[in-house]
Amino acid sequence: MTNDRLETGKRIRKFRIQNNPTQAQFAESLDVSTNFISEIETGKKGISQDTLYRLCTRYHLSTDYLLFGKHGPAPSDYTLEEFLSSLDEEDIPIVIGYLEATLKLKKLSKKK
Repeated sequence: MTNDRLETGKRIRKFRIQNNPTQAQFAESLDVSTNFISEIETGKKGISQDTLYRLCTRYHLSTDYLLFGKHGPAPSDYTLEEFLSSLDEEDIPIVIGYLEATLKLKKLSKKK
């Protein structure tokens, strides 16, 4: 399974349009520029971990859906053990990376 930034951008655009914010409003809510949102939505740029984190936490979205198009229950709908056992072997390092990045961001935001 690979992360196709064009497909990720399409899923983000679809979510934004379904929820009605303009690109400018959406960008402001994520603390990025309108141009950056446009470039993500068109696949010209990939989404950074910081922006992905803000997007998922502010709008209660699944990274599995945004990055890979996987549908299924939200992680809060089942236990951590069930979630981890549902992962493909190649997804485990990706999940670990995002968890580490999320914890690092959390620690940094507490220092501010």
